[in-house]
Amino acid sequence: MNSYSENLHSSVLASLESQESNKKKLDSQLNSSMFTLYYAEGAEIVTNDKSVTATKKYNQSQNIKKLATESKNISTNTLLSATQQNSYTSQSVTNVATSAANIQVAANAIVRLASDMGSIFSIVNAADYGTQIYQQSFEAYTLMNTTAYLAEVASQHAMETSASIAEVASSTVQDKAKVTDSAVDNLLKVATSDFTAIAAVVAAQNDAKAAASVTTKKAQGAIESNKVELQAAKVAYNLNNKSLNYNLKVHVPSVYDGSYNVSFDFYKPPFNSNEKTANAASLGLDNPVKSYNIFLVKDSKKSTFSALTAEEAMGNSLQYVQLIPSPEYPSETDPSKALTAAVDTSNAYFAALNAAKLSKEKVVQAKDTLRDANAELVTATKEKQEADVLVSEGKEEITKLNKELPAAKEKAAHTAEASKKEPKNADLAKAATDASRALTNLEQSLENAKLNETKAVDAAKVAADTLKIATTNVTNAKTNLTAAETQAENDQKNVVTTAQLAANSKREGFKNIQSIDLVDSDNEMLALGEKYVIFLLTIFTDDYKKGINTYDDFLSAPSETFSLKNTLKVVNDIAVEKEPARHILNPDLPVLSPYGINFTVDETDHKHTEYRCMFLSYNEDLFTSYELDYFEESIEVAVIKKEIQYSQNDISQFREELKTITLKIKELDDAFQKEIKNLDPVKDKDKIKALTAENKSIVNNYSQVQTEINSKLLTVTAKLNELHLSFEKIMAEKLPKIKNKKGFFFNLKLAENVASGNYTTALPSSKHSLSYEAKIDPTTTDNFGNALIDGKLYIPVVLSVYSGNETNQNQYNNNLSDWENEEPFLFSITNNQ
Repeated sequence: MNSYSENLHSSVLASLESQESNKKKLDSQLNSSMFTLYYAEGAEIVTNDKSVTATKKYNQSQNIKKLATESKNISTNTLLSATQQNSYTSQSVTNVATSAANIQVAANAIVRLASDMGSIFSIVNAADYGTQIYQQSFEAYTLMNTTAYLAEVASQHAMETSASIAEVASSTVQDKAKVTDSAVDNLLKVATSDFTAIAAVVAAQNDAKAAASVTTKKAQGAIESNKVELQAAKVAYNLNNKSLNYNLKVHVPSVYDGSYNVSFDFYKPPFNSNEKTANAASLGLDNPVKSYNIFLVKDSKKSTFSALTAEEAMGNSLQYVQLIPSPEYPSETDPSKALTAAVDTSNAYFAALNAAKLSKEKVVQAKDTLRDANAELVTATKEKQEADVLVSEGKEEITKLNKELPAAKEKAAHTAEASKKEPKNADLAKAATDASRALTNLEQSLENAKLNETKAVDAAKVAADTLKIATTNVTNAKTNLTAAETQAENDQKNVVTTAQLAANSKREGFKNIQSIDLVDSDNEMLALGEKYVIFLLTIFTDDYKKGINTYDDFLSAPSETFSLKNTLKVVNDIAVEKEPARHILNPDLPVLSPYGINFTVDETDHKHTEYRCMFLSYNEDLFTSYELDYFEESIEVAVIKKEIQYSQNDISQFREELKTITLKIKELDDAFQKEIKNLDPVKDKDKIKALTAENKSIVNNYSQVQTEINSKLLTVTAKLNELHLSFEKIMAEKLPKIKNKKGFFFNLKLAENVASGNYTTALPSSKHSLSYEAKIDPTTTDNFGNALIDGKLYIPVVLSVYSGNETNQNQYNNNLSDWENEEPFLFSITNNQ
């Protein structure tokens, strides 16, 4: 390698290494800000929960204070009434006593007058019986007796009234009213004090919530800023990698399947073959590359890997993968055809990408349908079993009644016969009546049992039909799922195939490499969890080397560091268990609902996997990881849209320039034709020749400018098509919509760092070996370590963590359940007393 190439190679290495180091630094900053945001949002959630709790207590305290105030008003009025009543009662006692004494005096006088009247009447009766004076005396005597009686009655009522009014305990009522008023006053003071205290707490919590919100917003701004910086660093690295290092990339699959993809741009010679003179020798510009060779190198060895090392490694066919450029695609000498082919194959690639995306969605839908069908099958099976039990019980009941019926008939006939023989025997008559009634009841029970059996049989038939339909639905759902999975697999293969064609049509290399087919530069098999890079050695043809007078092949800079790992299977279909069996309830503890979750695990993974169950707070509206990913996506879309606009503006400008030049050439041609038309071909021969040469020179100059503009237009058009394809790719890979818009920032990295006290490890269920469950008890907390709150929504999430041999731990990626689309549950606490 000459000194220029060595210096260029060193500069490329330094530039890419610097930018990759900067990317790692910014990625670390992003992770740091991610944890800052996570804990800031956790603090805001805690303060919000405390604020909600304090507000509830505030409302309760406010109601208590209101009731205490109303009670104080009532007790005050009651005390005033009792005091007034006591005053009036004392006055009434005095007045009634005086009245009673006066009435007694009057009654005594009336009684004495009646006594005197009696004496007078006795005298008249003896002296003048039957006379007129006798009659008048008798009437007076009678009236006087009646008056005396009434006077005695009035005296008695007055004395009873005096006694009754004296018994009224108005003073006691007044004393109790005073005590009650004092107690209610103390209660009001306590309620006012509590209300003032809780109001202060609410105010403090609101201040804390506002402060936490400010802190969260700062953390959100920091993470967005870091995301933008990281995205800018990625774009800068990709631009440099594209310009300086063949756009060499390693595409690691999201789920490792034993292979990975390598892509790169084909080598573009500095000159085109149409730029050489007609008599010059061929420089091999049309097909300058003999082969592209891919090498796998440990990240720790990349600094010592050189072109000489690569050439030595080519002695072992397993240490490199070779790609031969295909001549079947249009060459750079025919850019319009190359552009058309690139657009067509790229469109085919993105169509395949969209088809693969849709087929994956159909697999998800098929799984949901199968899950629903299985649930319906379980329900139908249970209903069929219950219906069969009812039919069996009905038949047993009919059999039993049929056995009892002859004996009942015989007994009824026997007692009836005996009763006829002794009609006056009351016991026999009663026995005959009872036996007849029992027989009637038995026959009625038999009829009812037959009717119930008919209904049970009909219900069993319906249940059997329902079970048959449910079984068919499950079978169809399984068939559809298998078909959907097969289609998804085929569509994914088609993506790889069309990606290869698209890469070739755009003069790009693309290779799907099976891990077993390529060993590293140390002749060792690819190890999961190990860090690697890819090198690309470009071997030029002999003609091209002769043409440029350089006989060195070109070794690229290393690709970005990558690592392949197995990914644990994600946990799906988390079921929430609402109510526990009654026999396991502890009467001394409240009932928690739900009391647990369960899910089915992978048959292979569960042997070396720990399943950590967490409960995420739902009713917060904070910045989420989905919004951050969408933020990144929106940045990419905005950048591409702006570049598309710039390219469209350039195309419009170039077309206007071409239009202007075309008009200018036409004007020049018209002026030339007009000028030579008036000249004599013989006399003005020299002048015509000079004008023709001058015009041709000017037109050639404009034609050269026109050619340059056409070349620029073609380049910008190609770039515009690439931008449109990139835009389509982003749209094809657009983030799917999620159910849980509310939540907080949470992802796999954060889940892996949740403290051990803040999650529950699921254990195998007794129902099935692949069924795991996690119970919720009074000590269960959310992911921040806060006790679950009554009446609050939570999202169940399961983290699959490798728990096997520590030496193999770096070979596995953990996995997090799709909590963003998991149905939240309402946690409640019910007293079991």
